Amino acid sequence: MAPPRLRSLDDLHVGDRYEIGRLTLSLEEIRDFASRYDPQPFHLDEVAARSSIFGTVVAAGLHTLSASFGLLMASPLLRDISLAGSAMDVRWPAALRPGEEVLVTVEVMEVKTSRARRDRGSARLRYVATRTADGVVVLDATGLHHLRR
Repeated sequence: MAPPRLRSLDDLHVGDRYEIGRLTLSLEEIRDFASRYDPQPFHLDEVAARSSIFGTVVAAGLHTLSASFGLLMASPLLRDISLAGSAMDVRWPAALRPGEEVLVTVEVMEVKTSRARRDRGSARLRYVATRTADGVVVLDATGLHHLRR
């Protein structure tokens, strides 16, 4: 289901799943991110990457996470209710290579209202980025979001 524009934490229910969007990272984008934030040879240099465990240049895991999270925050889903985040559990089961398209989905894992602050609560959201060409998951992360009610 495409992401609606939520008006309250109360609009989220465990099991809700949304397609947030698709993204593709170019070789240039991968190198730019890596040169600033993760300057490992397999992110920057095609020759060096050949002898890495990946065999080719791949996106930094943090780049994959940032781009996927960026899609979520740019979508209408949490636009009106997001207050902050305070935790994240991240896994990168496979690498993302330049030019590969991924579909980013978000699933609601948990919703809690605050006992102390009735105007807010939290939701644990799972973000999954799956390569569209072969269905392989390249990102599986769960984040704790603090949201308005």
